[in-house]
Amino acid sequence: MHGFPAALTSFVGREEAVRDVAGLLEEARLVTVTGPGGAGKTRLADQAARLVAGRFADGAWLAELAPVRDPAQVAAVVAAALGMPEQPGVPAAGALARALAGQQLLLVLDNCEQVIGAAAELCAGLLPACDDVRMLATSREPLAVAGEARYRLRPLTLPAPDDPASGGRSEAVALFADRARRADPRFALDRENGPVVARLVARLDGMPLAIELAAARVEALGVTQLLGRIEDRFALLTGGDRLAADRQRSLAATVEWSYRLLTEDERRVFRQVAVFPAGFTLEGAEAVAGPGTGPVVLRLVDCSLLMPPRAGPDGRSRYLMLETLRAYGAGLLAEAEEQDDAAAALAEYALRVAEEAAAGLLSGDGELAAALWLDAEDATTRQALAWAMEHDTTVALRLANALGWWWLLRGRLAGEYRLLGRPRAAPRWAAAGGAPRRSGSAWQRSSRAIWPQRSAISPPSGTPPRAGRRPRR
Repeated sequence: MHGFPAALTSFVGREEAVRDVAGLLEEARLVTVTGPGGAGKTRLADQAARLVAGRFADGAWLAELAPVRDPAQVAAVVAAALGMPEQPGVPAAGALARALAGQQLLLVLDNCEQVIGAAAELCAGLLPACDDVRMLATSREPLAVAGEARYRLRPLTLPAPDDPASGGRSEAVALFADRARRADPRFALDRENGPVVARLVARLDGMPLAIELAAARVEALGVTQLLGRIEDRFALLTGGDRLAADRQRSLAATVEWSYRLLTEDERRVFRQVAVFPAGFTLEGAEAVAGPGTGPVVLRLVDCSLLMPPRAGPDGRSRYLMLETLRAYGAGLLAEAEEQDDAAAALAEYALRVAEEAAAGLLSGDGELAAALWLDAEDATTRQALAWAMEHDTTVALRLANALGWWWLLRGRLAGEYRLLGRPRAAPRWAAAGGAPRRSGSAWQRSSRAIWPQRSAISPPSGTPPRAGRRPRR
C-alpha cells in the first residue's frame, strides 16, 4: 500500500460491498465507485485496495484528486503520487503511460468529480497502454469511458421500521454506536435509546458522514435531543475532524460541493424536484420543473443527487431523493423565491393524478390500477392538499373530492374528514386588525357552502366502492 493514510477509526459494516468491488477488479480494468457526498466512497476504496493489493507485484497506489482544480494538472498529480519526477517538456500523461507499461499495480484515483473529464481522459489513455495496471476510481458520477465497471455505493443498512430488534443488525446503528463511544466513553446502546438511534440514523439516510457528525454531538446533546433537532441538520451537523478537507467538516459543505458542480439548469431542476416529499415519476418532474426535464433528471441520477428509479406499487418507476438532499434543495428553493411556484405546480400535478385516478376507480376494469396509483402518490397528494388548503381553496376542494373514493376504499375517509375539518388559524391580515374575522377559515367556509351537511367534504355521490366490487356510477 503506497500513499494511503493510516486508518485511525474502525471500518464498520459493508463487508459485502468491499467483496463486490474486489470482485469487479478481477473482471474489469477500471472500476468506479459512485455515490453521493458523505457516502463513504473513499473508505470503501481503501478497504477494497487493502484486500486486493497482494495480487499486484507492484502494490496499490493512491492519487488524491480532491485538491486539484485545474484539469490540466491531473496527470502531473498522479505522476507525483507514483513518485515519478517531473520531466520538463514531456507531457505527464505520456510519461505515465511509458512508466506504467512495465508495472503490475492498482492505481486508486480518489475524488475525481471536479476534474471528471481530465480523469476520464487519463484513464482512457492508460488502459490500452498499460496491460497489467488496474484502476479504482471514486467519484460522484461515472467516468463514462470504455471498459469501465460501475459500482453505486448505497447508504448503510437501516433498521426495519416495524422491527426495533433489527437495530442490532443495522450497519448505520453500529457505526453510530462506535463513533458515539469515541465521543462519550459512557455511551452504550440499550433498550431505551436503541429505538431513538434507529430513528435518528434513518432520518440521516444511513449516510456515514452525517452519522459520524451526529455521533460527535452525543456527549453534548444526547440522542433524544439530537433526534429532536434533526430538522435543523445543516446547522447541527458541523465541526467534524479539524484536519479534514473543508467539504467533509460539515454536512452542508458536503452537499454544497456536489451542488456547485452542476450546471445552472441542473441546479434549477434539483431545487424544484426537492418539493416532492417522496418518490416521483419523470412525468411528475416535468409537471413541476417544466417540459424537457427528463434528461436533466437522468443527469442528476448520474451525479448521485437522485437515487436510481424503483418501481412503485403501481408499477411506475419513481426517483427518490435522500432526505438530507431534499432538505438542502428545499432551502435553496426558498432562497431562490421559487417555493410558491413549485408548490403550486405540485398541487396541479397531484390534482391531475387524483382526478384521472378517480375516473379509473369508477371504471369497470381500472379500479385496482387507479387505487395502486394513488397508493404510490399518497405522500404527494397529501402534501399538495395541505398546501392547497392554505393557498388555493378551489384546488383543495377538487383534490379532496377526487380522493374521496380512494379514502373510502382504504378505510381512511373518517380520518381525512377530521383532518380537513379541523380549525385553522385566521389569516395574518385578520390578526393584524385588517378585515374583520369571520367564523372559520376560508377552507371551512368554502367546504360548508358546497357540502352543507358535512364539516369538510362529502364523498362522490353513489354507492361507496368496496374492494373487488365495481362501484355504481
